[in-house]
Amino acid sequence: MRTKLTALSFVLAVVAAVFASVYPIYSGFKGSEPFRATLIEVNGMWAVAPVTVPVLIAAVALVFRKQAVRIVAAIIMGGFSLIAMSVGLLYLPAAIVMLLAACVADGARLRDGAR
Repeated sequence: MRTKLTALSFVLAVVAAVFASVYPIYSGFKGSEPFRATLIEVNGMWAVAPVTVPVLIAAVALVFRKQAVRIVAAIIMGGFSLIAMSVGLLYLPAAIVMLLAACVADGARLRDGAR
């Protein structure tokens, strides 16, 4: 169950990164014309680096299947979600699922230990 939740967190982080990169989240006016632009159009290609940080953190938690790694990943992803408010809120579902992956008990241990 933990691995499935960690994988789901990774997928949610990838979806958030792609969405933040290609969806026009900036809007305004150029003269009297409405203007919409993506994160990359406004900030350039360097904006890809901060967007991929939660994806890399979720990937590390998926590769190294230790409880401590999941806990640290949940803390870092949650902090990123709250600190980088505009784009970071897109990663909040991934951070919540990673927190669940860090806190949920393993189903086999629960089943075997209940007797």
